[in-house]
Amino acid sequence: MNNRAQKIIASTAQLIHRFGPRPPASSESRETADALADEIRHDADSTRVEDFHAHPGAFLGWIRVLVLFYVAGVALFWMGYSTITAFLMVFSLFVLVGEFFLYWEVLDPFYPRRKGRNLEASLNPEGEVRGELILSGHHDSAPIFTLLDRYPRLYPFLVNSGIASIGIMSLLSGLHSYGLNRWDFMEILTPYFSVLFTIQLLFVLPLWFFASRKHTPGAGDNLASSLVALDIIKSVARRRDEGNGLKHLKVTAVSWDAEEAGLRGSRAWCKGRKPSTHPVWNLNFECLYDANALTLLTTDVNGSVTLSKDLAKRCHYLLEQKLGRPAKVHPIAFLSGGTDAGETARCGMHSTTLVAMGWDHSTHSTAYHTPKDIPEAVDAKAVEASLELTELLIEELDEELMQLQAT
Repeated sequence: MNNRAQKIIASTAQLIHRFGPRPPASSESRETADALADEIRHDADSTRVEDFHAHPGAFLGWIRVLVLFYVAGVALFWMGYSTITAFLMVFSLFVLVGEFFLYWEVLDPFYPRRKGRNLEASLNPEGEVRGELILSGHHDSAPIFTLLDRYPRLYPFLVNSGIASIGIMSLLSGLHSYGLNRWDFMEILTPYFSVLFTIQLLFVLPLWFFASRKHTPGAGDNLASSLVALDIIKSVARRRDEGNGLKHLKVTAVSWDAEEAGLRGSRAWCKGRKPSTHPVWNLNFECLYDANALTLLTTDVNGSVTLSKDLAKRCHYLLEQKLGRPAKVHPIAFLSGGTDAGETARCGMHSTTLVAMGWDHSTHSTAYHTPKDIPEAVDAKAVEASLELTELLIEELDEELMQLQAT
């Protein structure tokens, strides 16, 4: 098994050497999808690449919009226009919650439209399809988080203090606008509010430099995961050729584009997928950096989406009881963003994500969203655990579908 893991890491290195960083919905990302399709085409029963359109600049572009609104709000408050300041700040909170907390497409129409490309490869069972397991990763690479890369220990403070400052200004400017002509003491508080908002610029302005225009090599986040999914297809195909094929479980590998732009690739894929009449499970892989930090997620998209606790617990049981690999079942950490399982769960699949990294800011891998996300950062044992878990899960699901048909 470890040999398979090493081959996956070697393939990851080859693709990175060939295409380099792969910004969401870029030519490099599309070409990577084509290369992955070429790799799996001879093993899968069906392989297709599917294009979609997205506005990748919007997902992190909102941060600079909020900084500009905050600076404008401070100036307007000093000039006595607290109502306009309050409006700008409330709109900023709406953008923050919508675009990042919930991954809505709030500002997307205002950013350039780009073409992304997803890959899907499927292997049919010998008999009637009674269920489908979708294994997934994403092949686009992450933008470098400048603040995280340069100031890893200060990163949580820099981000949280900036967001808190926007929230404080929204609240106080709104109270000021409402109470200025109603409460006498509000006039006395005006200069104090002005000074506070100005001081808070020290916390808001660093957010301007939150993300770089450059992108990481994207080995662990998340090209290696896409190759794990494809390797499982190859393994199941070999078993079928040896006369030990699956009976009723269809296995599909998907590599999405534009995950790093707010899950836009998986969202487009889900929208284009026909409703299924049989159960569909999605085991998504993310950030295979550390086999000692295996975690099955029960929530996604900053906790706003509920994933399948049953699937997470089943995978946890297989890892710990069958494979002897310590693992956790845990909700995603707030402000950690989301994974593609959030989109598949939204469209009705039984979904979870296997993460091999601490999922809070204090335990992130040093490779996460930094230039250090090179093939050497991928943990072969985490890749191995992903392969072993998936093959056990496939056996269990196919057995259950056989029994279901028999009854």
